[in-house]
Amino acid sequence: MKILKKVKRGIKRIFDILKRPDMLILPGQLAFFLLLAMVPTITLITYGASLFNVSMDFISNFILKAFGENVSELIMPILTDIKFTPSFLIPLLIAFYTASGGASSIIVTSNQLYGFKNTGFVKRKIKGLIMIFILVSLVVFLLLIPGFGDKFIELVRYVNMNEKVTNSIVFFINLSKGPISWLLIFLLIKIIYTLAPDGAISSNYTTKGSLFTTFGVTVVTACYSFYVNYFSHYDILYGGLAHFVILMIWLYLISYTVIIGIAINSEEYQKRKKLEQ
Repeated sequence: MKILKKVKRGIKRIFDILKRPDMLILPGQLAFFLLLAMVPTITLITYGASLFNVSMDFISNFILKAFGENVSELIMPILTDIKFTPSFLIPLLIAFYTASGGASSIIVTSNQLYGFKNTGFVKRKIKGLIMIFILVSLVVFLLLIPGFGDKFIELVRYVNMNEKVTNSIVFFINLSKGPISWLLIFLLIKIIYTLAPDGAISSNYTTKGSLFTTFGVTVVTACYSFYVNYFSHYDILYGGLAHFVILMIWLYLISYTVIIGIAINSEEYQKRKKLEQ
């Protein structure tokens, strides 16, 4: 009975935290900044892939599979004419800097939940840039492996590549599925949660939230993949915007799951802190 009461108190505290105005706003804000950061990230990945002679058709086909036709039509014109000139790099850097605002919000909210003071603007921005890069890497990994790994394998086999290279890519993707992908997702999330507060916390305090978030984002990504694969043509309500709306809902649910994970971690931290006193 005591354990049940503790669980109920913990759940109640988490819901109380989530009802705070800043916690209600943060998931939508983070989803927007993730979307803002995805385009320059995909641009960099595309440029890197082109250095290894990966065809643009291969890239466009995967983006079509992962995001749907309408979103693909918005992204592809940006990717087809990539030239790393100063006029291109400056907007790219500005986009990443702006997108770091989402991670900065996570840092400030984490400090409030943990009871830490906010550090200076410059330090927070630098940490925000690191965190948004990790978050976007997590989103891209979710798309490549748990979300559309099978489709990616189909595209790799379809493209006329060296057989050894093809087999190596297919082997890596198959190896990365299941427990290994869950472990990588867990580690990325744990890094984000450990970095977020400005005060020093043990990574042990972030385990429960990281486990919850790993499970949550994996389930949400599986649902997103299922929709794109089987229901992407049912655009009755939003018409041509349906794919974009579903993409935003996916990013929002991922963001919301990340925020709940922070609440779980802060609850664990406060509980252990009281026991140590």
